[in-house]
Amino acid sequence: MLPLVNFTNKFKYIIIYLSLTITVQALCQKEYSSRQTCPVQKLSITQEEHLPTVLVFASFSMPETALKQLANDLKKVGGALVIRGLINNSFKDTSLYLQKLGEGVLLDPTLFEKFNIVAVPTFIIVEGDLKNEQTPRHDKLQGNVSLRFVLERAIKEGEIRNTYLLLEKLQGSA
Repeated sequence: MLPLVNFTNKFKYIIIYLSLTITVQALCQKEYSSRQTCPVQKLSITQEEHLPTVLVFASFSMPETALKQLANDLKKVGGALVIRGLINNSFKDTSLYLQKLGEGVLLDPTLFEKFNIVAVPTFIIVEGDLKNEQTPRHDKLQGNVSLRFVLERAIKEGEIRNTYLLLEKLQGSA
């Protein structure tokens, strides 16, 4: 018999896997019915791109307009809005709300743990692969500000190279 701790951890990862699968299917089903890759699945940086990844940790308690604006800006730079849990403990309610927000939204409490997120919104600019066990090199800024402000500040004060490319992408798609 497995110890309770191991069972609990395995159960937690099964729930996270199922929730991510359901969320990705809900978000990518309509717009990406072709063989294209859904933007939500782009979570690691390839050698060719040399672009950092932007994650914005948010909550369903934030105003819907703020979440939509963040999701829209993140779409322009290939980033993702990260949410910790479910609305009313319901996959259905959560999936419906995520569809309203649009693509580029992840439901992943493990990322909150990995980056030690204690308040939202928190912006993370990551250089490296998010799938590794260790926390990749990143810049972190917390506050109710725009993505543009975060990128400009990170360019001046942050450690992640090539953040300016994200700002160019954001401005270029305006």
